[in-house]
Amino acid sequence: MNRRAMTTALLLGFAAGPALAADPLPVMKETPSLVEQVKSGALPAVDKRIPQQPQVVKKFYGGDGPGQQGGQLNMLVASARDTRLMTIYSYTRLIVHDPDFKLRPDILESYTDKDGKEFTFKLRAGHKWSDGQPFTTEDFRYFWEDVANNKDLSPSGPNVELLVDGQPPKVEIIDPLTIKYTWEKPNPYFIESQARAAPLFLFRPAHYLKRFHAKYTPEAEIMKAAKGGQTNWVAIYRRLDVMYANDNVDLPTLNPWVNTTASPAQRYVYVRNPYYHRIDEKGQQLPYVDRVIFTVAAANLVPAKA
Repeated sequence: MNRRAMTTALLLGFAAGPALAADPLPVMKETPSLVEQVKSGALPAVDKRIPQQPQVVKKFYGGDGPGQQGGQLNMLVASARDTRLMTIYSYTRLIVHDPDFKLRPDILESYTDKDGKEFTFKLRAGHKWSDGQPFTTEDFRYFWEDVANNKDLSPSGPNVELLVDGQPPKVEIIDPLTIKYTWEKPNPYFIESQARAAPLFLFRPAHYLKRFHAKYTPEAEIMKAAKGGQTNWVAIYRRLDVMYANDNVDLPTLNPWVNTTASPAQRYVYVRNPYYHRIDEKGQQLPYVDRVIFTVAAANLVPAKA
């Protein structure tokens, strides 16, 4: 992670790389800005929103301890394309570099690496997407079978990080929380590809994207439901499946903030994800900051780069 992303993580008030915690979970405290939604029944209580075993952040960049919930962060960005920066700043990954630059599970509860050939991922029971739907290995199966190996969506086949000597892995769904990837030869790039700034996303919100996939929804229905000038389901799907670009307001996310502003715009408003999986030692759900505002700066305010 570069210095800019590290600094932003400090400003946002959560650890960009959580440390593992073996202690009993703290008593959870409801997020002040979400209290009214919980009282009205619009949201479950915080202990029902987080995974059964959330990621407890114990180590923060800079050595500071737990922070305080609330507030808004205002940032200038150069263009509407910079919505992708939120994916970088959020640094929510299956596996992350912690503050000591060691690889640790984050979205994952745990993972094992057997000789660099066999990788088993264990998800967190009760983990949910930002819309409250379960996050399970179905989201991984869907990506592998229906996106990475779909000739219309991925004409060249799976990403190069998933190939060893041109061969893809064997992917096994063990149960709703466990998935295994196996190669005949070691894949030294697989785990690292999960922790980088632009990660290789191995999953998708299947419950949402199936509505725009011809395997699950008749193309006529997809064309009717979609907005825009696309002429086939593949074009529609590609416009909506933008986890890194982060500019589809309807696409569920696992990030700490959810984009609420459709592109193009001059001002993008991100609100806290009420189902985010990280908490601190005081039982406060992360992130600390309630809202992040990206304002697209006037061209003459942003220095040109060579």
